[in-house]
Amino acid sequence: MVNENVLNQVKLEIENYLYKDNFNGSILVSINDKKLISKGFGMANFELDVKNTNATKFRIGSITKQFTAATILQLYDKGLLNLTDTLDKYINDYPKGKNITIHNLLTHTAGVFNYTDIEEFSNIMRKSHKTIDLINNFKHLPYDFEPGTNYKYSNSGYTLLGDIIEKITNKTYEEYIKENFFKKLSMNNSGYDNNIKIIKNRASGYDLKIYNNDEHIVNSSFIDMSVPFAAGGLYSTVEDLYIWNKALINGNVIDKSLLNKMTERHISAGKDGYYGYGVFINNLNFNDKIVKRISHSGRIPGFFSANNIFPDENVQIVMITNITSKQFKIQVKNVESILFKSI
Repeated sequence: MVNENVLNQVKLEIENYLYKDNFNGSILVSINDKKLISKGFGMANFELDVKNTNATKFRIGSITKQFTAATILQLYDKGLLNLTDTLDKYINDYPKGKNITIHNLLTHTAGVFNYTDIEEFSNIMRKSHKTIDLINNFKHLPYDFEPGTNYKYSNSGYTLLGDIIEKITNKTYEEYIKENFFKKLSMNNSGYDNNIKIIKNRASGYDLKIYNNDEHIVNSSFIDMSVPFAAGGLYSTVEDLYIWNKALINGNVIDKSLLNKMTERHISAGKDGYYGYGVFINNLNFNDKIVKRISHSGRIPGFFSANNIFPDENVQIVMITNITSKQFKIQVKNVESILFKSI
């Protein structure tokens, strides 16, 4: 157990650092299932002077992939699919579909061109898409490599997984996630984001731009939320992601054997460590102490997020910002350092 005085000092140090560094967003830090910090910093909406809190709803971008991967593993557990199933079973005319497995899609080893890298993506992202239209944007583009021979992060793979989920369950992706995760776990402030709906406590997204050597906060580019889909379409809060992480690690989302499969080091992801199913796995070094981290980050116009679990220490660090800037990654890293130098 960590001394209470030490924890209070760590809390103070993290909060002071984030205030001084102008962090804008929400953070939750927990140790041994006890929340050390759960609060907001800065503004959820600058025009209306609405502050961020621990209940502010943010787009979480690619953290969505954890929910998609967990769904696939639930369907596998029910015998509704195999991880060795090939894509042509679900999309019979997909080019090279017989060579791509669900495992490949989960681990970014399918070689499918990442649709967010398409040259005209800035136009694509502004328009509403049905799943079939999304897939048609990249379906006939050249592969990055032969399926199963390499690793390259691809939102397209998780879009295809979303399509498979909808076909097997006969539900929309949104319906499945809501029924099987958000309702069951009482994640009452999470959902599939929607540009049209009024969603209370939803933060606005901003970018940090430099004009004439000065930093300016500007409104982020519009993205229709049908576009990120199963690769990045969800919103949540730091409190709800804490619930998710706890349930996942404790075997309440998928059983422990499937959790081991999800968090296995399936493929090297270069500087990011290894990729499992919807999670990165890597070892960090804090004062010569090696710490295992299971994580995913998210990036979507106006929002960056980090969902970091340290299972051996029973630590969570969840951070989300609604101002996209390079500083966010540094802030996450520094919060980790402050915490682990003391515990």
